[in-house]
Amino acid sequence: MEAVLNALLAGWHALVHYLTISRIIMLIIAFFLSGAISQFMSQGAVMKYFGPNAKKGLSYLIASVSGAILAVCSCSVLPMFASIRKKGAGIGPAVTFLFAGPAINILAITFTFSLIGVDIGFVRVFGAVGLSVVIGLIMYLLFNKSEVVDANASMFNIEDDHSRKTWQNIMFFVTLIAILVSGVKHPIITGLFAIGLIVELVLYFKKDELLEWCRATFDLAKKIVPLFIIGVFLAGVIEAVIPPEYMVKFVGNNSFGANAIAAVFGAFMYFATLTEVPIVNSFMALGMLKGPATALLLAGPSLSLPNMIVISKVMGIKKTLTYVGLVIVLSALIGMLAGYIIYI
Repeated sequence: MEAVLNALLAGWHALVHYLTISRIIMLIIAFFLSGAISQFMSQGAVMKYFGPNAKKGLSYLIASVSGAILAVCSCSVLPMFASIRKKGAGIGPAVTFLFAGPAINILAITFTFSLIGVDIGFVRVFGAVGLSVVIGLIMYLLFNKSEVVDANASMFNIEDDHSRKTWQNIMFFVTLIAILVSGVKHPIITGLFAIGLIVELVLYFKKDELLEWCRATFDLAKKIVPLFIIGVFLAGVIEAVIPPEYMVKFVGNNSFGANAIAAVFGAFMYFATLTEVPIVNSFMALGMLKGPATALLLAGPSLSLPNMIVISKVMGIKKTLTYVGLVIVLSALIGMLAGYIIYI
């Protein structure tokens, strides 16, 4: 009984330690940024690049950064993946989108930088983008000749219907990102950017759009914040109940085997959006090195056992097993290389 109470108390302490005023403010800004991406960036304008008539190189490029553009998570990327596959998207760009979508979710990347570190944050961003293209190309080379899909381009021809000019949208998002980056550490700079944001909202946005932005942000927070709180709590519990020597034994070195174990764990476990960040942080406190941590962060968001079941119904078992194998092996390889080259 005492052990259980100690574990619960450790979870509570983890929550208190994490939810500082500065982090709460950063959370709010990040959610408003994600809500803006969801509301004001045309998903249709992005999806058109996955169509059967789109230029292949551009398809891979758009697919590899789609997670940041569409603000998708692992639960929402699956129906989108199934839809674009059914309507004619090639297996290469579709798989690139499937991997990259949740892997570079703007919220997850923000918290990786703030909670775990800048070095792992950068490796996670560039590793996810690069791996998504490599995995998509390999899947294309292996299975393109056996492709049988209904090439229906109609769903990919949706254009952006917002009245603002492109430079106005760019300025708006740059201002939001600047506020997020400056945060509470530079209040004067943040205040200046905030004033600029208010001016932009008054000049370029309609009242209905702003209300929809607030609704989108609230809906996003309502779905994610409870799961994130649970994740932080569980991270504290994990740190209390798992002996450090147990973690060091399996992922306390930078061998390919240690990175592969971390990648397999990440691939088969289910991590709700953002929960992987505090959990990986707690693993590192117990002795997991940065290489295996990176492998877990690359493989975890894009895969889980429930995801694999859904993916197999869309692509078939053979393609799914190939995809899962590529994610595990390449994530482990990136983790190991980063451990030797970058994390020194």
